[in-house]
Amino acid sequence: MPAKKKLPLVAICGRPNVGKSTLFNRIVGRQSAIVHGEVGVTRDRAFGVAEWHGRKFRLVDTGGIVDQPTDPITHMIQDQVRAALDDAHVIIFVLDGQHDITRVDFEVRDELFRYGKPVVVAVNKLDNAKLEQHRTDFYELGLGDPLAISSGHGIGIDDLMIAVTNLLPEAATMPEEVEEPPITKVAVVGKPNVGKSSFVNAILNEPRSIVHDEPGTTRDAIDIEFRWKDKDYLFIDTAGLRKKSGIKKDVERFSVARSLRAVRRADVCLLLVDATEGLTEQDKRIVSYINEQGAATILVWTKWDLVEDKEKRFKDIALEIDLKAPFLKHVPYMTISNVTRQRLFTTFEYIDRVKVEAEKRISTHELNNFVESLKAQPTPAIHKKRQAKIKYATQVGVKPATFILFVNDKSLFHFSYLRFIENQLRERYGFEGVPIQIELRESKREAPES
Repeated sequence: MPAKKKLPLVAICGRPNVGKSTLFNRIVGRQSAIVHGEVGVTRDRAFGVAEWHGRKFRLVDTGGIVDQPTDPITHMIQDQVRAALDDAHVIIFVLDGQHDITRVDFEVRDELFRYGKPVVVAVNKLDNAKLEQHRTDFYELGLGDPLAISSGHGIGIDDLMIAVTNLLPEAATMPEEVEEPPITKVAVVGKPNVGKSSFVNAILNEPRSIVHDEPGTTRDAIDIEFRWKDKDYLFIDTAGLRKKSGIKKDVERFSVARSLRAVRRADVCLLLVDATEGLTEQDKRIVSYINEQGAATILVWTKWDLVEDKEKRFKDIALEIDLKAPFLKHVPYMTISNVTRQRLFTTFEYIDRVKVEAEKRISTHELNNFVESLKAQPTPAIHKKRQAKIKYATQVGVKPATFILFVNDKSLFHFSYLRFIENQLRERYGFEGVPIQIELRESKREAPES
């Protein structure tokens, strides 16, 4: 299979709170990046794909450029910005048209000169004809014609994109994209500080996501494409999922919402759990949400390098699942270390295996053989001289695996009997890591002819 060729890259940059993320969302056509008035909301690079005027390209949103970063996270944000500018073919320099040019704006201008790449100046927040007159003040930057836009209202965006697409490399000089099978979407989820971004960075072998001891460092769900053994994966690095009572700010609420959306998009969810801490109530809540959305799950116990007696701890994990979360018995689990990179790439074997299970379909004929086999098992209790009977069954969906059982009377099917049926389905057909939903429908008909 030929390697996947990348589209040209357009980077959005500027100081904090000039409207970069709003412009990013406007260009890609969806609410992809978190937009909020708080300074420093965007931290990691956020990528999207857009198409304007017949040209398709990748777009990257970056954190705000500041003059003198004073803390480690701000330093790392600046590193992320520079990485985006290094890779870009065209740069959109966004400025706040309702304020004068600042010293930081001039310093960003000087840095962009050093990159020697095409730059389009977008003077944002010019929402009407009167404000648009401020555009001319920005000729002072010496970066060519400044374009008046309002990313919030969609004003001037088409003119901006004409300027951008005219500067993209000619189609003949850019490699064409190769049609390939659908990508496997993998959401990396868990509580704050279990090592989600460290895991992604270790897989990529580069600081793609900002990592810091401060809880809540990752704020948005970041899409990261990765190719392993001729297969394409989309890792979605998410913000930590904390208890509702622990969410104090709007930004945290938006971050959690993006993480939950990532679960809904995913084919497989890697639930990272701290091996030094063990399974918590919040971990179980996250699994419940994943199951509700129908995604497959793999439990990944992180920080294995910090575990002293590894053999004992591994045995304790199995016991912990049996006692604290027996509903996870069908979920495969593994241990990793982001520091030593132990078993890091074994996760792909688990992901591939579980994805196959998530897409599995059982024929109606085979399911009805399964129903016949159930009749040989101990029967459920009789209620008012009536016994629960399954007449026939069919699988109607995947992600989650959904089965309809046509029965004589739904009220006779106690949840314990449905759990027994689910366990029998798993024992016979697998569905490792996959949630199973069983729906009951009353029917007077017997099984149809196969």
